[in-house]
Amino acid sequence: MRSLQIAAAWCCLVLAGGAEPALGAAAPPRGSDAAPIQLNDLDGAAFDAARVAGRPYIIIFGELYHRQTREACAEIQRLLDEPRFAGDTILPLLIVAQPLSRLELKTQAESLGLAGVILHDPERKAFADYRVSVMPTVVVVGGDQKVVHSLPGLTARFADLLADSLLVATGRLSVERFEQSLHPDAAESLTDEQVRANRLTQLARQLARRGLDDLSDEKYREALHLWPQSTEARLGLGRLHLKRGKISEAEAQFRAVLSEQPDLVEAILGVAYVQTLRGGEELDEAQRLVRGVLDRDANQPRAHYLLGRIFEQRDQPAQAAASFKRAAELLMERQVTE
Repeated sequence: MRSLQIAAAWCCLVLAGGAEPALGAAAPPRGSDAAPIQLNDLDGAAFDAARVAGRPYIIIFGELYHRQTREACAEIQRLLDEPRFAGDTILPLLIVAQPLSRLELKTQAESLGLAGVILHDPERKAFADYRVSVMPTVVVVGGDQKVVHSLPGLTARFADLLADSLLVATGRLSVERFEQSLHPDAAESLTDEQVRANRLTQLARQLARRGLDDLSDEKYREALHLWPQSTEARLGLGRLHLKRGKISEAEAQFRAVLSEQPDLVEAILGVAYVQTLRGGEELDEAQRLVRGVLDRDANQPRAHYLLGRIFEQRDQPAQAAASFKRAAELLMERQVTE
């Protein structure tokens, strides 16, 4: 039973991110404050925050043995060596969590070729602060210590998005133009009201993460007033209602999304989470919804976690433990392979 409680608590923390119950967390959004880095380098010296004060920098979360992390570092160094960034003092910071000695880490780092600083985070504190769920995750921070953009995983657009992020960080590309490069098709089709609604939704998320729930609620509602069909605003307001214990209001938002997008996993799991909280006869429907998600994607960690919660309420500890374990395994696989 003790191991079951630990697995459930760990999955809950990872999947909920401490702010949005059982519905996932993302890397820091654009415009949010960059968390301070309080780690030691491979010589054992504490990182001096003055090194990045007032200047752009890049944080790379990964591991020295991880192929895609090394590829990301090579791409970052190649980009920083380009003439267009030659006059900028952009510092790369590679943060690794491998439980190795500093000497072993130094040996692995010798062939990396990254002209930056490598920091050791064996307790994964910075990984948690930046909500890292895949490797590598790259975060570009501007001289104002605000997050410009987060890039989880080595995607096909990694180099282009990284370059544009650095241009924003160095003041040579506007945020509006950057948004257009991120979503070129959507940007052309959105009305002014929808663009404003998206910005309000992003602000509402940031406010919720800071614990400013009343203000977050207000901004989500302003967004929905401008764009009643905004999926992101409805999902965000649903998560906020869950956080505040307003489960009927949360269900209304999730079901409104499902009426338009009946196959959207986050909305399905949102309804299932509400039903799990209510318990009783609603557990049957919650389990049916979760099973439906897993039938389509057996490697959905949030669904396995929620299934564990359902088994807990049914007093089926063995099945609950198996579901929590599977959720944890999938999360760990994502951290290593994505």
